[in-house]
Amino acid sequence: MLELEYQYSRITIQEVKHKESAGCGSLSALWINVYTFLIGVARSSYSVLYNLFLRSQGFDNVVVGRATFYYSWGLAFGGLFFSSLSDRIGRKNTIILTIPLFSLLGFLRLLANTPILIVMLSLLFGFFDTSIILPTISVIESSDDRKRLRNSNINFAIVMLTGVLGYFGAGLLAPWLGYFRSLTLSMLFALASVIPVLLLPNLKRASRLERILELNLGQIVMLAYYTVSGALVSFAAGIFINFGNVIFYDIFSFSPTAISAILAVSQLSTAATSLFSHKLTEKVGYKLSLFSLYGAVTLLIYTLPILMSNSIAFSFGYILRFVLLNISTPMYMVFCLTYLPRNYVATFSGLSYFINNTMRAYSAYTFSKLSVSGWTDYSQLFLTTGHYYLLNTVATLATFAMLTLLSSKGLDKKVLIKLEQKGDFSGRKYLGSSGHVVGRLHSFRTAKKRDSKRHSGVHIHHRY
Repeated sequence: MLELEYQYSRITIQEVKHKESAGCGSLSALWINVYTFLIGVARSSYSVLYNLFLRSQGFDNVVVGRATFYYSWGLAFGGLFFSSLSDRIGRKNTIILTIPLFSLLGFLRLLANTPILIVMLSLLFGFFDTSIILPTISVIESSDDRKRLRNSNINFAIVMLTGVLGYFGAGLLAPWLGYFRSLTLSMLFALASVIPVLLLPNLKRASRLERILELNLGQIVMLAYYTVSGALVSFAAGIFINFGNVIFYDIFSFSPTAISAILAVSQLSTAATSLFSHKLTEKVGYKLSLFSLYGAVTLLIYTLPILMSNSIAFSFGYILRFVLLNISTPMYMVFCLTYLPRNYVATFSGLSYFINNTMRAYSAYTFSKLSVSGWTDYSQLFLTTGHYYLLNTVATLATFAMLTLLSSKGLDKKVLIKLEQKGDFSGRKYLGSSGHVVGRLHSFRTAKKRDSKRHSGVHIHHRY
Protein backbone atom coordinates (compact mmCIF):
# COMPACT_ATOMS: atom_id res chain seq x y z
CA MET A 1 0.00 0.00 0.00
CA LEU A 2 2.77 2.42 0.91
CA GLU A 3 4.61 1.65 -2.33
CA LEU A 4 1.44 2.19 -4.35
CA GLU A 5 0.82 5.54 -2.66
CA TYR A 6 4.41 6.57 -3.39
CA GLN A 7 3.98 5.67 -7.05
CA TYR A 8 0.89 7.86 -7.43
CA SER A 9 2.61 10.68 -5.55
CA ARG A 10 5.58 10.43 -7.90
CA ILE A 11 3.32 10.56 -10.97
CA THR A 12 1.58 13.67 -9.60
CA ILE A 13 4.93 15.40 -9.10
CA GLN A 14 5.91 14.55 -12.68
CA GLU A 15 2.61 15.94 -14.00
CA VAL A 16 3.10 19.20 -12.09
CA LYS A 17 6.62 19.55 -13.50
CA HIS A 18 5.27 18.94 -16.99
CA LYS A 19 2.64 21.67 -16.57
CA GLU A 20 5.22 24.12 -15.24
CA SER A 21 7.46 23.34 -18.20
CA ALA A 22 4.58 23.81 -20.63
CA GLY A 23 3.72 27.14 -19.01
CA CYS A 24 7.14 28.64 -19.76
CA GLY A 25 7.41 26.85 -23.10
CA SER A 26 5.69 29.55 -25.14
CA LEU A 27 7.79 32.28 -23.53
CA SER A 28 10.97 30.30 -24.15
CA ALA A 29 10.01 29.73 -27.79
CA LEU A 30 9.49 33.49 -28.25
CA TRP A 31 12.93 34.51 -26.99
CA ILE A 32 14.58 31.57 -28.74
CA ASN A 33 13.08 32.78 -32.02
CA VAL A 34 14.26 36.36 -31.38
CA TYR A 35 17.75 35.06 -30.66
CA THR A 36 17.59 32.84 -33.75
CA PHE A 37 16.70 35.87 -35.85
CA LEU A 38 19.59 38.01 -34.63
CA ILE A 39 22.29 35.33 -34.70
CA GLY A 40 20.96 34.02 -38.01
CA VAL A 41 21.35 37.37 -39.76
CA ALA A 42 24.86 37.67 -38.37
CA ARG A 43 25.96 34.15 -39.35
CA SER A 44 24.50 34.23 -42.86
CA SER A 45 26.04 37.59 -43.73
CA TYR A 46 29.39 36.49 -42.32
CA SER A 47 29.39 33.12 -44.05
CA VAL A 48 28.51 34.48 -47.48
CA LEU A 49 31.28 37.08 -47.37
CA TYR A 50 34.16 35.41 -45.54
CA ASN A 51 35.25 33.02 -48.30
CA LEU A 52 35.02 35.87 -50.80
CA PHE A 53 37.03 38.01 -48.38
CA LEU A 54 39.80 35.39 -48.39
CA ARG A 55 39.76 35.26 -52.17
CA SER A 56 39.99 39.06 -52.32
CA GLN A 57 43.07 38.86 -50.08
CA GLY A 58 44.81 36.62 -52.62
CA PHE A 59 44.23 33.23 -50.95
CA ASP A 60 43.27 30.34 -53.24
CA ASN A 61 40.61 27.63 -52.79
CA VAL A 62 43.06 25.39 -50.94
CA VAL A 63 43.26 27.91 -48.08
CA VAL A 64 39.51 28.51 -48.26
CA GLY A 65 38.91 24.77 -48.03
CA ARG A 66 41.30 24.34 -45.11
CA ALA A 67 39.74 27.23 -43.20
CA THR A 68 36.34 25.57 -43.60
CA PHE A 69 37.85 22.18 -42.73
CA TYR A 70 39.16 23.38 -39.37
CA TYR A 71 36.04 25.46 -38.72
CA SER A 72 33.96 22.30 -39.16
CA TRP A 73 36.19 20.40 -36.74
CA GLY A 74 35.71 23.21 -34.27
CA LEU A 75 31.95 22.92 -34.70
CA ALA A 76 32.16 19.17 -34.14
CA PHE A 77 34.09 19.29 -30.87
CA GLY A 78 32.35 22.44 -29.67
CA GLY A 79 28.91 20.98 -30.31
CA LEU A 80 29.81 17.80 -28.45
CA PHE A 81 31.30 19.69 -25.51
CA PHE A 82 28.75 22.48 -25.14
CA SER A 83 25.67 20.31 -25.67
CA SER A 84 26.86 18.24 -22.70
CA LEU A 85 27.79 21.36 -20.72
CA SER A 86 24.36 22.87 -21.39
CA ASP A 87 22.79 19.88 -19.62
CA ARG A 88 24.64 20.99 -16.49
CA ILE A 89 24.58 24.78 -16.60
CA GLY A 90 21.56 25.28 -18.88
CA ARG A 91 21.08 26.36 -22.51
CA LYS A 92 20.85 30.02 -21.51
CA ASN A 93 24.15 30.15 -19.63
CA THR A 94 25.90 28.21 -22.38
CA ILE A 95 24.84 30.70 -25.04
CA ILE A 96 25.85 33.65 -22.84
CA LEU A 97 29.26 32.03 -22.42
CA THR A 98 29.94 31.15 -26.05
CA ILE A 99 28.47 33.88 -28.25
CA PRO A 100 30.75 36.76 -27.05
CA LEU A 101 33.80 34.55 -27.69
CA PHE A 102 32.33 33.51 -31.05
CA SER A 103 31.97 37.19 -32.03
CA LEU A 104 35.49 38.07 -30.91
CA LEU A 105 37.07 35.17 -32.81
CA GLY A 106 35.03 36.03 -35.91
CA PHE A 107 36.63 39.48 -35.85
CA LEU A 108 40.13 38.14 -35.17
CA ARG A 109 39.82 35.87 -38.22
CA LEU A 110 39.65 39.00 -40.35
CA LEU A 111 43.02 40.15 -39.04
CA ALA A 112 44.81 36.87 -39.79
CA ASN A 113 47.22 37.27 -42.68
CA THR A 114 48.80 33.81 -42.88
CA PRO A 115 47.25 30.40 -43.63
CA ILE A 116 48.34 29.07 -40.22
CA LEU A 117 46.60 31.87 -38.32
CA ILE A 118 43.52 31.51 -40.49
CA VAL A 119 43.09 27.80 -39.77
CA MET A 120 43.88 28.17 -36.05
CA LEU A 121 41.33 30.94 -35.57
CA SER A 122 38.83 29.08 -37.76
CA LEU A 123 39.11 26.07 -35.43
CA LEU A 124 38.39 28.23 -32.35
CA PHE A 125 35.68 30.17 -34.18
CA GLY A 126 33.86 26.93 -34.91
CA PHE A 127 34.39 25.58 -31.39
CA PHE A 128 32.45 28.47 -29.82
CA ASP A 129 29.75 28.53 -32.51
CA THR A 130 26.73 27.14 -30.65
CA SER A 131 24.24 29.18 -32.66
CA ILE A 132 22.79 26.14 -34.47
CA ILE A 133 22.54 23.20 -32.10
CA LEU A 134 21.29 24.91 -28.90
CA PRO A 135 18.24 26.70 -30.42
CA THR A 136 17.22 23.47 -32.18
CA ILE A 137 17.38 21.46 -28.95
CA SER A 138 15.63 24.21 -26.99
CA VAL A 139 12.67 24.43 -29.38
CA ILE A 140 12.15 20.66 -29.36
CA GLU A 141 12.44 20.48 -25.57
CA SER A 142 10.10 23.41 -24.88
CA SER A 143 7.30 22.12 -27.15
CA ASP A 144 4.72 19.44 -26.49
CA ASP A 145 4.09 16.58 -28.93
CA ARG A 146 1.30 18.35 -30.81
CA LYS A 147 3.18 21.61 -31.38
CA ARG A 148 6.72 20.30 -31.78
CA LEU A 149 6.83 20.11 -35.58
CA ARG A 150 4.93 23.41 -35.95
CA ASN A 151 7.31 25.22 -33.58
CA SER A 152 10.32 23.63 -35.26
CA ASN A 153 9.01 24.74 -38.66
CA ILE A 154 8.52 28.29 -37.38
CA ASN A 155 12.03 28.40 -35.95
CA PHE A 156 13.43 26.88 -39.15
CA ALA A 157 11.51 29.42 -41.25
CA ILE A 158 13.09 32.17 -39.18
CA VAL A 159 16.51 30.66 -39.88
CA MET A 160 15.74 30.74 -43.60
CA LEU A 161 14.39 34.30 -43.38
CA THR A 162 17.52 35.46 -41.61
CA GLY A 163 19.47 33.91 -44.45
CA VAL A 164 17.54 36.10 -46.88
CA LEU A 165 18.18 39.25 -44.87
CA GLY A 166 21.79 38.33 -44.18
CA TYR A 167 22.58 37.47 -47.79
CA PHE A 168 20.84 40.53 -49.22
CA GLY A 169 22.33 42.77 -46.56
CA ALA A 170 25.81 41.40 -47.16
CA GLY A 171 25.42 41.77 -50.90
CA LEU A 172 24.40 45.41 -50.53
CA LEU A 173 26.90 46.36 -47.85
CA ALA A 174 30.00 44.68 -49.31
CA PRO A 175 30.32 46.99 -52.38
CA TRP A 176 29.64 50.02 -50.16
CA LEU A 177 31.55 49.28 -46.94
CA GLY A 178 33.93 46.61 -48.22
CA TYR A 179 34.39 43.05 -46.98
CA PHE A 180 36.22 43.88 -43.76
CA ARG A 181 33.75 46.42 -42.39
CA SER A 182 30.75 44.34 -43.45
CA LEU A 183 32.11 41.25 -41.69
CA THR A 184 32.93 43.30 -38.58
CA LEU A 185 29.37 44.60 -38.51
CA SER A 186 27.99 41.09 -38.70
CA MET A 187 30.00 40.06 -35.63
CA LEU A 188 28.66 43.05 -33.70
CA PHE A 189 25.17 41.89 -34.64
CA ALA A 190 26.04 38.42 -33.35
CA LEU A 191 27.13 39.93 -30.03
CA ALA A 192 23.79 41.76 -29.76
CA SER A 193 21.95 38.43 -30.03
CA VAL A 194 22.85 37.75 -26.39
CA ILE A 195 20.25 40.34 -25.26
CA PRO A 196 17.11 38.18 -25.80
CA VAL A 197 18.94 35.20 -24.30
CA LEU A 198 19.18 37.13 -21.01
CA LEU A 199 15.36 37.10 -20.91
CA LEU A 200 15.08 33.34 -21.28
CA PRO A 201 13.79 31.53 -18.17
CA ASN A 202 16.30 29.39 -16.31
CA LEU A 203 15.47 25.73 -16.86
CA LYS A 204 16.94 23.33 -14.34
CA ARG A 205 18.57 20.05 -15.21
CA ALA A 206 16.45 16.95 -14.85
CA SER A 207 16.63 15.17 -11.50
CA ARG A 208 18.26 11.80 -10.85
CA LEU A 209 15.00 9.89 -11.16
CA GLU A 210 14.43 11.33 -14.63
CA ARG A 211 17.91 10.45 -15.95
CA ILE A 212 16.98 6.97 -17.11
CA LEU A 213 17.89 5.69 -20.55
CA GLU A 214 15.62 3.03 -21.98
CA LEU A 215 15.84 2.05 -25.62
CA ASN A 216 13.68 -0.50 -27.36
CA LEU A 217 14.58 -2.17 -30.63
CA GLY A 218 12.68 0.37 -32.72
CA GLN A 219 14.44 3.26 -30.99
CA ILE A 220 17.84 1.67 -31.53
CA VAL A 221 17.11 1.40 -35.25
CA MET A 222 15.98 5.02 -35.29
CA LEU A 223 19.08 6.19 -33.40
CA ALA A 224 21.28 4.41 -35.93
CA TYR A 225 19.37 6.03 -38.80
CA TYR A 226 19.49 9.46 -37.12
CA THR A 227 23.27 9.18 -36.92
CA VAL A 228 23.97 7.67 -40.35
CA SER A 229 21.54 9.86 -42.30
CA GLY A 230 22.80 13.02 -40.62
CA ALA A 231 26.39 12.10 -41.46
CA LEU A 232 25.69 11.35 -45.13
CA VAL A 233 23.65 14.50 -45.70
CA SER A 234 26.17 16.63 -43.80
CA PHE A 235 28.96 15.65 -46.17
CA ALA A 236 26.90 16.34 -49.29
CA ALA A 237 25.21 19.49 -48.00
CA GLY A 238 28.48 20.74 -46.55
CA ILE A 239 29.82 21.31 -50.05
CA PHE A 240 26.99 23.71 -50.87
CA ILE A 241 26.75 25.30 -47.42
CA ASN A 242 30.44 26.11 -47.21
CA PHE A 243 31.31 26.70 -50.85
CA GLY A 244 28.07 27.74 -52.57
CA ASN A 245 29.37 31.28 -52.96
CA VAL A 246 32.72 30.08 -54.32
CA ILE A 247 30.95 27.72 -56.75
CA PHE A 248 29.05 30.57 -58.40
CA TYR A 249 32.13 32.78 -58.31
CA ASP A 250 34.36 30.20 -60.02
CA ILE A 251 31.94 28.76 -62.59
CA PHE A 252 30.06 31.90 -63.67
CA SER A 253 32.15 34.79 -62.22
CA PHE A 254 29.04 36.16 -60.49
CA SER A 255 29.38 39.32 -58.41
CA PRO A 256 28.84 39.24 -54.63
CA THR A 257 25.45 40.91 -55.14
CA ALA A 258 24.33 38.26 -57.65
CA ILE A 259 25.58 35.42 -55.45
CA SER A 260 23.82 36.90 -52.42
CA ALA A 261 20.60 37.24 -54.42
CA ILE A 262 20.63 33.56 -55.45
CA LEU A 263 21.32 32.40 -51.91
CA ALA A 264 18.64 34.74 -50.57
CA VAL A 265 16.03 33.43 -53.00
CA SER A 266 16.96 29.91 -51.88
CA GLN A 267 16.42 30.83 -48.25
CA LEU A 268 13.20 32.75 -48.90
CA SER A 269 11.70 29.90 -50.94
CA THR A 270 12.59 27.44 -48.20
CA ALA A 271 11.12 29.68 -45.50
CA ALA A 272 7.83 29.93 -47.38
CA THR A 273 7.52 26.19 -48.05
CA SER A 274 8.72 25.07 -44.59
CA LEU A 275 5.79 26.86 -42.94
CA PHE A 276 3.43 24.43 -44.66
CA SER A 277 5.58 21.29 -44.80
CA HIS A 278 3.83 19.89 -41.71
CA LYS A 279 0.68 19.70 -43.83
CA LEU A 280 2.49 17.24 -46.09
CA THR A 281 3.37 14.99 -43.17
CA GLU A 282 -0.24 15.08 -41.98
CA LYS A 283 -1.38 13.72 -45.34
CA VAL A 284 1.29 11.18 -46.30
CA GLY A 285 3.30 10.76 -43.08
CA TYR A 286 6.93 11.36 -42.17
CA LYS A 287 8.32 8.27 -43.86
CA LEU A 288 6.98 8.85 -47.35
CA SER A 289 7.68 12.59 -47.13
CA LEU A 290 11.33 12.11 -46.22
CA PHE A 291 11.96 9.35 -48.76
CA SER A 292 10.35 11.36 -51.59
CA LEU A 293 12.31 14.52 -50.76
CA TYR A 294 15.64 12.70 -50.46
CA GLY A 295 15.03 10.84 -53.71
CA ALA A 296 14.23 14.07 -55.57
CA VAL A 297 17.37 15.77 -54.24
CA THR A 298 19.51 12.82 -55.32
CA LEU A 299 18.22 12.95 -58.88
CA LEU A 300 18.68 16.71 -59.01
CA ILE A 301 22.30 16.59 -57.82
CA TYR A 302 23.25 14.17 -60.60
CA THR A 303 21.97 16.70 -63.16
CA LEU A 304 24.12 19.62 -61.91
CA PRO A 305 27.17 18.75 -64.08
CA ILE A 306 24.90 19.04 -67.12
CA LEU A 307 23.32 22.28 -65.91
CA MET A 308 26.75 23.92 -65.51
CA SER A 309 26.61 24.93 -69.17
CA ASN A 310 23.78 27.38 -68.43
CA SER A 311 23.95 29.80 -65.52
CA ILE A 312 20.16 30.26 -65.28
CA ALA A 313 19.40 26.53 -65.35
CA PHE A 314 22.15 25.84 -62.81
CA SER A 315 20.89 28.60 -60.49
CA PHE A 316 17.37 27.20 -60.68
CA GLY A 317 18.64 23.68 -59.96
CA TYR A 318 20.69 24.97 -57.02
CA ILE A 319 17.67 26.77 -55.54
CA LEU A 320 15.41 23.73 -56.00
CA ARG A 321 17.96 21.43 -54.36
CA PHE A 322 18.26 23.83 -51.45
CA VAL A 323 14.48 24.03 -50.95
CA LEU A 324 13.79 20.29 -51.20
CA LEU A 325 16.59 19.32 -48.84
CA ASN A 326 16.00 21.99 -46.24
CA ILE A 327 12.24 21.55 -45.87
CA SER A 328 13.05 17.93 -44.99
CA THR A 329 15.31 19.02 -42.11
CA PRO A 330 12.56 19.83 -39.55
CA MET A 331 10.76 16.60 -40.52
CA TYR A 332 13.93 14.58 -40.03
CA MET A 333 14.81 16.22 -36.70
CA VAL A 334 11.34 16.03 -35.19
CA PHE A 335 10.63 12.50 -36.44
CA CYS A 336 13.93 11.07 -35.17
CA LEU A 337 14.21 12.95 -31.88
CA THR A 338 10.55 12.46 -30.98
CA TYR A 339 11.09 8.74 -31.40
CA LEU A 340 13.89 8.85 -28.80
CA PRO A 341 13.77 9.51 -25.02
CA ARG A 342 13.32 13.23 -24.43
CA ASN A 343 15.67 13.41 -21.43
CA TYR A 344 18.56 12.37 -23.69
CA VAL A 345 17.75 14.62 -26.67
CA ALA A 346 20.72 16.90 -25.95
CA THR A 347 23.06 13.93 -25.60
CA PHE A 348 21.98 12.32 -28.87
CA SER A 349 21.95 15.70 -30.64
CA GLY A 350 25.45 16.51 -29.43
CA LEU A 351 26.80 13.18 -30.61
CA SER A 352 25.11 13.54 -34.00
CA TYR A 353 26.30 17.14 -34.26
CA PHE A 354 29.87 15.98 -33.68
CA ILE A 355 29.62 13.30 -36.38
CA ASN A 356 27.87 15.64 -38.81
CA ASN A 357 30.50 18.34 -38.53
CA THR A 358 33.23 15.73 -38.83
CA MET A 359 31.68 14.83 -42.17
CA ARG A 360 31.49 18.49 -43.13
CA ALA A 361 35.17 18.79 -42.33
CA TYR A 362 35.78 15.82 -44.61
CA SER A 363 33.73 17.51 -47.35
CA ALA A 364 35.93 20.60 -46.98
CA TYR A 365 38.99 18.36 -47.26
CA THR A 366 37.51 16.81 -50.41
CA PHE A 367 36.95 20.27 -51.88
CA SER A 368 40.57 21.18 -51.17
CA LYS A 369 41.86 17.94 -52.74
CA LEU A 370 39.87 18.63 -55.90
CA SER A 371 41.39 22.14 -56.04
CA VAL A 372 45.10 21.42 -55.66
CA SER A 373 45.80 21.90 -59.36
CA GLY A 374 44.68 25.54 -59.21
CA TRP A 375 41.14 24.90 -60.37
CA THR A 376 38.29 22.85 -58.93
CA ASP A 377 36.80 19.86 -60.75
CA TYR A 378 33.17 20.74 -60.05
CA SER A 379 31.71 17.96 -62.20
CA GLN A 380 33.51 15.37 -60.07
CA LEU A 381 32.54 17.26 -56.93
CA PHE A 382 28.82 17.18 -57.79
CA LEU A 383 28.91 13.50 -58.70
CA THR A 384 30.61 12.70 -55.40
CA THR A 385 27.95 14.57 -53.42
CA GLY A 386 25.29 12.77 -55.45
CA HIS A 387 26.66 9.42 -54.29
CA TYR A 388 26.26 10.47 -50.66
CA TYR A 389 22.70 11.64 -51.24
CA LEU A 390 21.96 8.32 -52.94
CA LEU A 391 23.32 6.38 -49.95
CA ASN A 392 21.13 8.48 -47.65
CA THR A 393 18.04 7.74 -49.74
CA VAL A 394 18.77 4.02 -49.64
CA ALA A 395 19.41 4.18 -45.87
CA THR A 396 16.08 5.99 -45.41
CA LEU A 397 14.17 3.34 -47.35
CA ALA A 398 15.93 0.48 -45.55
CA THR A 399 15.28 2.00 -42.12
CA PHE A 400 11.60 2.59 -42.72
CA ALA A 401 11.21 -0.93 -44.13
CA MET A 402 12.91 -2.36 -41.04
CA LEU A 403 10.71 -0.32 -38.69
CA THR A 404 7.61 -1.53 -40.50
CA LEU A 405 8.80 -5.14 -40.29
CA LEU A 406 9.60 -4.88 -36.59
CA SER A 407 6.25 -3.27 -35.87
CA SER A 408 4.35 -5.98 -37.77
CA LYS A 409 6.03 -8.66 -35.66
CA GLY A 410 5.60 -6.75 -32.42
CA LEU A 411 9.34 -6.50 -31.85
CA ASP A 412 9.78 -2.73 -32.08
CA LYS A 413 8.87 -2.18 -28.41
CA LYS A 414 11.16 -4.88 -27.06
CA VAL A 415 13.50 -3.17 -24.60
CA LEU A 416 17.15 -4.01 -25.27
CA ILE A 417 18.94 -1.25 -23.34
CA LYS A 418 17.96 0.16 -19.97
CA LEU A 419 20.43 2.14 -17.90
CA GLU A 420 19.87 4.35 -14.91
CA GLN A 421 21.94 6.87 -13.00
CA LYS A 422 22.26 5.71 -9.40
CA GLY A 423 23.53 7.25 -6.19
CA ASP A 424 23.01 10.61 -4.53
CA PHE A 425 24.03 13.79 -6.30
CA SER A 426 26.58 14.38 -3.59
CA GLY A 427 28.18 11.00 -4.13
CA ARG A 428 29.60 9.07 -7.03
CA LYS A 429 27.33 8.42 -10.00
CA TYR A 430 27.44 5.45 -12.28
CA LEU A 431 25.32 3.50 -14.68
CA GLY A 432 23.90 0.14 -13.74
CA SER A 433 21.28 -2.28 -14.98
CA SER A 434 17.75 -1.44 -13.92
CA GLY A 435 14.82 -3.39 -12.64
CA HIS A 436 11.76 -4.57 -14.46
CA VAL A 437 9.19 -2.63 -16.46
CA VAL A 438 5.53 -2.65 -15.48
CA GLY A 439 3.25 -0.94 -17.97
CA ARG A 440 4.06 2.79 -18.06
CA LEU A 441 5.78 2.63 -14.67
CA HIS A 442 9.45 1.78 -14.32
CA SER A 443 10.92 0.69 -11.00
CA PHE A 444 14.46 0.37 -9.80
CA ARG A 445 16.38 -0.29 -6.61
CA THR A 446 19.21 1.64 -5.07
CA ALA A 447 22.73 0.28 -5.44
CA LYS A 448 23.11 -0.95 -1.86
CA LYS A 449 21.02 -3.99 -1.04
CA ARG A 450 20.50 -2.91 2.57
CA ASP A 451 18.79 0.23 1.30
CA SER A 452 16.19 -1.60 -0.71
CA LYS A 453 13.83 1.32 -1.18
CA ARG A 454 11.91 1.21 -4.43
CA HIS A 455 11.25 4.28 -6.47
CA SER A 456 8.84 4.69 -9.34
CA GLY A 457 8.45 7.17 -12.13
CA VAL A 458 6.85 7.66 -15.51
CA HIS A 459 8.63 6.73 -18.72
CA ILE A 460 7.12 8.02 -21.95
CA HIS A 461 7.87 6.63 -25.40
CA HIS A 462 7.53 9.42 -27.96
CA ARG A 463 6.57 7.88 -31.26
CA TYR A 464 4.93 9.19 -34.39
